[in-house]
Amino acid sequence: MSFDDVPKHPGELVLSNLKEYFRCADDGSVRDPEGHMWMMWNLVDFHRWWLAVETFSGVPLGRKLLNAAADQEEYFLTSTSILDVAWFRKKHRQNTALANRWSLMGWGSFDLDTSFLTSNLMAPLCSGFALAAKENISQSRYKIQWQQLSNNSIRLELKPMERRFSAAPASPVLCWDSPSLPNISSFPFDLDLQTVSNGWTHAGERSTMLANGIFARFFETLTMQGIQLRPDWLECWKFPESFDKRSQVPLVLCTLAVNQLVSESEQPIYIQDVQSWNQLCDAYLVPFGLGKPLQINSLDEQGGVEFLLRPCSQWPLLVGYLFSFWQRGFGRKAKVEIQQNDGSWSVKISSLLSYVG
Repeated sequence: MSFDDVPKHPGELVLSNLKEYFRCADDGSVRDPEGHMWMMWNLVDFHRWWLAVETFSGVPLGRKLLNAAADQEEYFLTSTSILDVAWFRKKHRQNTALANRWSLMGWGSFDLDTSFLTSNLMAPLCSGFALAAKENISQSRYKIQWQQLSNNSIRLELKPMERRFSAAPASPVLCWDSPSLPNISSFPFDLDLQTVSNGWTHAGERSTMLANGIFARFFETLTMQGIQLRPDWLECWKFPESFDKRSQVPLVLCTLAVNQLVSESEQPIYIQDVQSWNQLCDAYLVPFGLGKPLQINSLDEQGGVEFLLRPCSQWPLLVGYLFSFWQRGFGRKAKVEIQQNDGSWSVKISSLLSYVG
């Protein structure tokens, strides 16, 4: 689908394009036409998750999120030539292409001339996307600051820098991921979507599309922050020797944040058997690109379960949700044992304490 030649469309066309642009794959991912993975996030959920990550990490991370969003969007804009339009009415055509992309993703709008943002996304996210567009069009680097004028209005201050413009590379492949994507079948991206001002909703809740690459870049920065994980957090985890110790930081922090998010939600979590897990994944994970297990095996009569997971970029979030569903479903503190298993990951979740019936 080309963002260049499509006129500015009404809400119905945005949703039609959204459902045509993205596909749900059999592995529980959501992919664009180039095969890149994306996730749909409820904006309230993302905000809760983000605040929890910052709280548990103990350091401000907004600038890291902005850089991750900017680099990932710059990579997309460069590799897909979305803003590389013909010379005739070039500025108008670039503005149209950008407006269509932001509408499609549920990001709101960005005025290139005034550097004014109207968006329901967190400021670091939408500011990063805006910075990528500005730098891609001008082929120059800018120092960015943002001023939050209201809940959905942001003014950017962009100052030119002397640095040479070179396109951002592809997102990193971390230890739980794989550089190759499986060739699997897909089905339509068909959810309960409605357009609203500055975006769209799913099931009545403001939502947006975020590329997995944003999280991969952000998780990589967490491995370099020198964050120390508390001993009482680590007592719940058992890692294989091959698992990079620095990579434990984003995994544990992500899981803690997801657990807080699930605890604050109103999602009913009922677990009776393996089939219950399949139902939970199909309801809460697969439609949003969070992935699903290859296989689920029962371990014991106390609810212990083993998940076989594909290597994937959203792996910390998937593990975080499975861990959080277990704790909420059984009302007990869980422990996690991770092992590599013939190209996949074995994630065993069971009760931290033994209970004798």
